[in-house]
Amino acid sequence: MSDDQVHHLSIGVWVIFLAVGIAVIGTYVGVACARRASFAPTRTLLWTLLSATSTAIVTFWLPNVVLMAGFSVDGSTVRFDPVRMVISLVLCLVAVLAGLTIVSRRIGRGEGAGDARILTVMGAALVTGLGVSGGYYLSMTAIEVQGRTYMDAALIAVAVAIAVIASIGVLWMCVADVPRSVLAGGSVAVALAPLLMHAAMMSALRVRLDAGSATPPGAELFTVLFPGFVLGMLVLTVPIAALLMAPDRATAELEARARTWSQREVEHH
Repeated sequence: MSDDQVHHLSIGVWVIFLAVGIAVIGTYVGVACARRASFAPTRTLLWTLLSATSTAIVTFWLPNVVLMAGFSVDGSTVRFDPVRMVISLVLCLVAVLAGLTIVSRRIGRGEGAGDARILTVMGAALVTGLGVSGGYYLSMTAIEVQGRTYMDAALIAVAVAIAVIASIGVLWMCVADVPRSVLAGGSVAVALAPLLMHAAMMSALRVRLDAGSATPPGAELFTVLFPGFVLGMLVLTVPIAALLMAPDRATAELEARARTWSQREVEHH
């Protein structure tokens, strides 16, 4: 069918700004949690999990779902397979968690040479990028129309490349010693990735309608979008509260030094 029968922003361009804004918040909170893990050795796993959920769900998955709200096809009812949408979320989460785990285990608390650190970040980003782009692809296959859909492999490859580059940015910010202003700017840059990935995947989507087809099975997108928003808000609430209650880096370092000094004094006496 012709491209003018497929619409990607049928409800307005405001969804673009909403999706990017959501991704900025998710990225900044996720990176902040990952950096907190580097000087909280007793709670590294907790901070890593908080970082993974914020980055995977709020940075990558939720903006994609928000942008899908503008997808429509003239002459066809559009439905979504909720099972595939949930699996796409799980795939994004597993991919981000795997990348953060690789980085945290191999780099640790600032150990390792510069070249080794770069290779570790790039390797972890490859794992994360492939998983996240796989989640996006799965969400595209969840679209049901009165006919059939298929994907253009070349444009899928573009989306994969964008996902890997975005993953490099996220993981680099998690381990680099940079000021908060850089983290804020980097979060904005990374937040553009879900938009570009979505655009590439949607451009890869081809629709062929069948006039005799019945209304496709599946659920309306709102059935997925509303729970997704609720989940996203919950995912953000927990790490933000944890970040506000946790001591800052300087305080944590002073406390660690005080514990070390106290232990030495006890051993000395």
